[in-house]
Amino acid sequence: MNSDIHITKVSTMVLRGEDLHGLGGVPRTWHFIVVKIETNNGLHGYGECPHWQRGYFGVRETIDYIGERLIGASPFDVKKIVEEHFNGARPPHQPRSLPGTILPVGPIVWAMSGIEMALLDITGKHSGLPVHALLGGKFRNKVPVYLDRSGPVDVTNLDEWRRLTEETLKSGYTKFKFDVDYTAPDFVTDVWSRSIGREQMLAIEKRLNVARQVAGDSAEISVDCHMHYDLVSSIELSKVLSKIGINWLEDPVPVMDLVTLAELREKSTIPICAGEMYTFDLAKLAIKLKAVDIFHPDVLFAGGLHEARKICELANSNGLPVAFHNNSTALGFIATAHLASSIPNIIASEYHFYDAEWSKKWIKRANDLPLMSNGFIELDDTPGLGCELNEEVCIELLAPGEKYIG
Repeated sequence: MNSDIHITKVSTMVLRGEDLHGLGGVPRTWHFIVVKIETNNGLHGYGECPHWQRGYFGVRETIDYIGERLIGASPFDVKKIVEEHFNGARPPHQPRSLPGTILPVGPIVWAMSGIEMALLDITGKHSGLPVHALLGGKFRNKVPVYLDRSGPVDVTNLDEWRRLTEETLKSGYTKFKFDVDYTAPDFVTDVWSRSIGREQMLAIEKRLNVARQVAGDSAEISVDCHMHYDLVSSIELSKVLSKIGINWLEDPVPVMDLVTLAELREKSTIPICAGEMYTFDLAKLAIKLKAVDIFHPDVLFAGGLHEARKICELANSNGLPVAFHNNSTALGFIATAHLASSIPNIIASEYHFYDAEWSKKWIKRANDLPLMSNGFIELDDTPGLGCELNEEVCIELLAPGEKYIG
């Protein structure tokens, strides 16, 4: 009986690995949290969470807090668990819900994203269904992938732009993006100004033009601004990028400034893509203000797959497509693919860590499926998320002081 199954343990471990091609093509060390939820009948599920600034934002502590509250609860009450921790139940509900003054943003949302992922993994394994079936079934067996290439280390060397573009195409990916803020930083004279100077704008155009010439007209190239610029510069940037054939302008202005984003969308000559940090309520506001052309949710930041799905359905009901942001490694990427396969209005799903082989190997997919191949991630009907931990790789990636939880 399902009523006899309950959660007995929630545990975490922090893994870390070297990413040889991070922002601006510079190496970085990436940390992330793995969540494991166990039940009294031997079921277990895994989730992935961001480990912001190596723990300074308190995501792991939030998981521990929520985990204590989940002991004894049914792992199948997925939406109820999310609702209780985001919005709460009214008295005399017991145990007492979190007070309504706790906002459903930040660490509690990021923590719940990984918890919900693990709960869906358990539910799928118990029911014999893949997560995409739990979300209503799949429209497609393969989800298109776009790679975040950021840019070369030496942005002044046009041959490096050619090389990076050629390597991306040869690896089988015709959808990819670069970071505008790392395209011509050598022309930034004031790091506090949100304006793009004339010399910098010309350098951005010249360098991205090289990538377009190498990629040809059919490759889908987009750019990310990391929320750095003002309205005037973003408008001018859109004009420059439209001449190059850029697919979308991502996060050009600060994330909470939806009024400016709406004005930019009205004046931009290319589609505006935004939403990687949106919860559903912020997405509703973006729709009301007509601020976005392409929604860009991230299951790690939206509060999980169900919350991200609400954003996707909102976009679809307003005639807008979705391109998933993906700040996770393999597990979150697979979970995102389950969601992406279950919605009609998908463009592609992002992967950040293409050059970091460990990021693809710390989990093992069922039936020896690769994480991705030739521009797609493939899904089968293996129950749950369709993967388990790769113990050997996980142990190699354990951050100092961490214990393997597999």
